[in-house]
This record gives sequence, C-alpha cells and structure tokens, in this order.
Amino acid sequence: MKFYVAENEKPVGPFEISQLVARGLKGSDLVWAEGYETWVRADSVYEIKEALAAPTTQADAYRETAIPQLPNENTTSLCPPPPPYQQPYQQPLQQPQQNYMAPPKSWLVESILVTLLCCLPFGIVGIINAANVNSQWSAGRYDEAEKSSANAKRWTIIGAISGFVVGIIYIGLMVFAAVSGNLE
Repeated sequence: MKFYVAENEKPVGPFEISQLVARGLKGSDLVWAEGYETWVRADSVYEIKEALAAPTTQADAYRETAIPQLPNENTTSLCPPPPPYQQPYQQPLQQPQQNYMAPPKSWLVESILVTLLCCLPFGIVGIINAANVNSQWSAGRYDEAEKSSANAKRWTIIGAISGFVVGIIYIGLMVFAAVSGNLE
C-alpha cells in the first residue's frame, strides 16, 4: 500500500512504507492512503508503526530513497484529500452594507440636562432611547435607530416642557403666596 504524507501543508507521494521511513517519517506525521477517509497519524497505522520500530541500515535507507514512479496514463489513482489542518472553504460572512450617512442625533446631552434640571421621569426615558441610537446604527438597524432618536427627542421635549410648566406654576404659587401674605 502506498501512502501520501503531509509536508508543508501539502500532500506528497505516494510512497511505500520503506520509503517513508527512509525519508525520516515520524509517528506524529500525518499520512493518507487510498481507502482512508481522513488523514491519520503515522503511528496509528500498524504497518508504519512496525516499520518505524525496525532498525534500518544506511544502505537500505539509500536504496529506499529513490524517487517514486509517477503513475502511467492508463492507471487511475485517487488524489488524496487536503491535509486536515487546512480549513475547508467557507463563504465569507456577509458584511452589513456600509452606510456613509451620519447617524441620527442621539439627544443624549439634552436628555441628561432635562433629567437633572427639569423632569426626572421623562428625562430618564429620553436617556434610555438616546443611548440606543448609536448602537442600533452601528448594528445596521437604521430604522430602529431613527425611531429611537425620534423617541429620545419626544421625551426630552416633553420633559423640558413639563419642567418649564411646573416651574411657572411654582413661581406663580410663590408670587401668589407672597402677595397674599402681604395683603393680610
């Protein structure tokens, strides 16, 4: 039986077992022969393991290093499979289409200011929506990013208006209390 050996990530051969031993085959080298499904370690093949264990003379090694005969045109031989450490061809992952437009405004700074200065609940909702804008845009979910931007804007404006209205009402009540306290 003739074996191929994996050298420099390419199959080389076919060789007789004695030729493999003369070439300096090690037990950890990968070999393949017709009928094998995959590449195997050389020391897992009984015949090769026995040949590796047997001592050889220098004359035998010289005689066995002859270049192997190329197959005739009339003979058919199976080509060995690629070595097992080569990755099978995989289609590259589809990259999301590059969008050269700028992402929509996130409204993050405005939402934080509204939260601190005007209206805590509406500002927090604005911050949550604003924080999602850039991550959704980067992930290629452009429609969701636009929607989050619109929601952040809406909640920021609602928070600012409600804070302004509450402030006006508070100032009005203070003025009313001051005026009514002086009249008595």
